[in-house]
Amino acid sequence: MAQKPNQRGATRSSVKATKRHWPKRSSFSPAQYLRAHKMTLRDSFMRLVNYPLSSVMTVMVIAIALSLPGGLYVLLKNVQSVTDQWEQQSVISLYLFAEVEDAQALALSHQISAQDNVASVEYISKEEGLRYFERSSGYEQILSSLPENPLPIVLQVIPKEAVDVASLPVLQALRDQLAAQKEVEYAELDAQWLQRLANILSFGQRFVYVLSTLLMVAVFLIVGNTIRMSVESRRDEVLVMKLVGATDAYIRRPFLYMGFWFGVLGGFFATLCILLLSWWVSAPAKRLIDSYQSDFLLQTFNADEIVLCLTISAFIGVIGAWIAVNRHIVNIELQ
Repeated sequence: MAQKPNQRGATRSSVKATKRHWPKRSSFSPAQYLRAHKMTLRDSFMRLVNYPLSSVMTVMVIAIALSLPGGLYVLLKNVQSVTDQWEQQSVISLYLFAEVEDAQALALSHQISAQDNVASVEYISKEEGLRYFERSSGYEQILSSLPENPLPIVLQVIPKEAVDVASLPVLQALRDQLAAQKEVEYAELDAQWLQRLANILSFGQRFVYVLSTLLMVAVFLIVGNTIRMSVESRRDEVLVMKLVGATDAYIRRPFLYMGFWFGVLGGFFATLCILLLSWWVSAPAKRLIDSYQSDFLLQTFNADEIVLCLTISAFIGVIGAWIAVNRHIVNIELQ
């Protein structure tokens, strides 16, 4: 026991001597610096390979967390593509008051058709409306027994603007303008379903954003916890590196590359899951699309989106590792 202080003093003197010979970052040439990073990148990957079970479990949890928002993004992408192809001619139906005569209705029809944003106006008299309703409803005898025709004159206005999600505000403004005419009792735009679909898509996009944020936070926590356990398991190694004068940046480097590998591999398997799922549902989706005689093609991740997914996952892995390792290496001090 009496010799222990001398041994500790000898250890500290040897550490000081080693510190004097520890190479600083500025002493490395760019080629040596890149070579050191390349070696650390390879060694970090080999550490994952040496612990296959825990590494695979962590990577697959990250992949599942990333594949959920990725799959919802692909779904919204396909729905948005379908709605973009639903460009058709819209109709604004103007139901006139019952007391409006044919002459007034015809004059209003000519006035509306002269507008620049109107393609044509179809005039449907009370008699034509009644005949159409009789054919479509099958109540000819009941309708013929009525003392007078209860149906109003209808003007079907066809705008020049094709109906899609982007043109809905223009069409609604035209409907409001026509509804303000004193002869018009009620105006109906037949593209209300498209507005509801646009609202559903907007809700879906926000839901995907919120879910993606929450799952990215989950990936941060997964990577951070994994790196924290790795730092604790290598506590003695980190302590020795601190004793010989290693900087915090040098100590952080292998853990940051470990987080990078977790992120890249998780993003890779998430992308693979999304591509396999898209391939799996492509056959029934094609049969459904063919039944509607549509030329729509099911979409999945393209090359740019795959690169973006891998970049985001790698960034999340590095940032999660950086936060975790910074919090824990400062607690490992020289004794």
